[in-house]
Amino acid sequence: MKKVDLEIHDISLTGSSSGAYTMVMGVVGGTARIPVVIGGAEAQSIALELENMKSSRPLTHDMYKSTLISFGMKVEEVLVYKFEEGIFYAKVMVTNGEITEEIDSRISDAVGVAVRFRAPIRCYESIVKQAGINPQELSAGLEIDISFENGDDEEVEDISLDFDATPDLELLEAELQEAIDNEDYELASELRDQIDKIKNKTNE
Repeated sequence: MKKVDLEIHDISLTGSSSGAYTMVMGVVGGTARIPVVIGGAEAQSIALELENMKSSRPLTHDMYKSTLISFGMKVEEVLVYKFEEGIFYAKVMVTNGEITEEIDSRISDAVGVAVRFRAPIRCYESIVKQAGINPQELSAGLEIDISFENGDDEEVEDISLDFDATPDLELLEAELQEAIDNEDYELASELRDQIDKIKNKTNE
């Protein structure tokens, strides 16, 4: 099956009381977008790495990276290989240069590790056709029902994703600086995402 490369376009709070986030991934060189609902801890971990911000103590994905490096291993790629009943299934390809092992993973954890190794994130083209939507649907604030893995593999809940957000930009920037000064990185990453979304809408 043909693979395509993915890149992260946005991570933002869904607006749901569950504290879930939406990670929007896009096909490199294409227009299709894949919205993935992830937990707050995973969203924070990915956002901090993308923004080159470091937490005061290592996060789980930092520890995973350090462990692999200690044993002379690295992540070769992450592959999203299945989309079923609203859940994405991923594998982390780990190698020591001679042997490559496939580690089953939630997509949020796989991406969290991939960004730390600067490893490519790929998925099968059939998954893009199955789960992908176009940017116009996102900008229109389309609500999409996707199952959310909340840490317990046996429990999933339906969450409606709403991509509309219009808070005051100047206020958000002031709150962002305050969050950074207070080392509240989870809040800082959330505020930065909201600011970027507003700026992107303004430039369109």
